[in-house]
Amino acid sequence: MIIYYIIKRVCNEFKLITPLKALYCAIVRSILEFSVIIWNPHNTSNMNQLERVQRKFLSFAAYLLNIEHRPHDYDPVIGRLGLQSLADRRININKVFLVKLINGSIDCPELLSKVNFKIPCVQVRSSYPFSIPMCTTNYSRNKPLNRMMRIANEDPSFSF
Repeated sequence: MIIYYIIKRVCNEFKLITPLKALYCAIVRSILEFSVIIWNPHNTSNMNQLERVQRKFLSFAAYLLNIEHRPHDYDPVIGRLGLQSLADRRININKVFLVKLINGSIDCPELLSKVNFKIPCVQVRSSYPFSIPMCTTNYSRNKPLNRMMRIANEDPSFSF
């Protein structure tokens, strides 16, 4: 959080989108997304804590760049800066990691052996590519590979 205030002080007179966005993405967002493959918040309070940092930056950017928006609605600012919400970025990062693991860009046979491909015996309508084990706790439901396979199954456009 201290880094955010340093950037806010340094960028106080910026009037261009590119350097402001570059500083935010390089310094603040990289900290918020550190090890998102392993640690991904699944409860609302943790997600809100992360999103609050981005909303503060968006509010600051809207003020500096004179971007009109309704109070607490930062969609016009996100669109103007070309950013995504942190939740959407976490989902995309998980999908990209899973695709790289399956395609062999990430060389980890032990991890790849834990991916449960769904191979139906007969032709069925469901086209889920992964079989996710039954989970009785949030901990097992949100284990990294289970979470990645669930995200991939929920996305109809997912392909590897």
